[in-house]
Amino acid sequence: MNSFEYVTTETEQVQLEQKEQVQLEQDELQTTLLPTMPAPDAVPETNLEEEESPAAGEEKIEIVELEPIQQISYELSYSCLLIPRFGDHYLAGDITVDLPRWMQEICVSYGWRLGAVMIRPGYLQWVLTVPLTANPAHFMRITRQQTSQKILENYPRYKRQNLSGDFWAPGFSVAPGNQFQPLEIISNFILQTRRNQGIS
Repeated sequence: MNSFEYVTTETEQVQLEQKEQVQLEQDELQTTLLPTMPAPDAVPETNLEEEESPAAGEEKIEIVELEPIQQISYELSYSCLLIPRFGDHYLAGDITVDLPRWMQEICVSYGWRLGAVMIRPGYLQWVLTVPLTANPAHFMRITRQQTSQKILENYPRYKRQNLSGDFWAPGFSVAPGNQFQPLEIISNFILQTRRNQGIS
């Protein structure tokens, strides 16, 4: 019995020593690995004294990198076209002086920017820059109303024949961009408008 107890005690002692040895080895391994493998949430330590103290005679320069701001345009340009309601109501003579001035006044009043104006006997064309949210039908309606009122008030010769109160023919042509529309497109627009009016 005593021998059995001795063996059991000795076995337990050996097992206990083995466990202690294994635990000791694990502790040593962990101690060795800890400095080179920081915990995921740990913030790496920095030597503030080295960063803050510049070398003798040198000033510390702090560099701040900013992301470039992308230029975004909030305006759109359009090439706009209107033709007189009557084919023999030519835009010639003194009206060619007043019409660009009136166009400029309208644009300033509504917060638009007038780029260029082209007046030909058969049509008025201009380049307009407006906010991105502006509706072409809206600014064309305003332009035709305002210019019609001024033309018919200041030039009674047009009012005698035109009873509508609108100097311009129905419809308009608007193309995106800051260049005048090509002559071919203008000619096609005039032809189509006259056909719609019943004038061939």
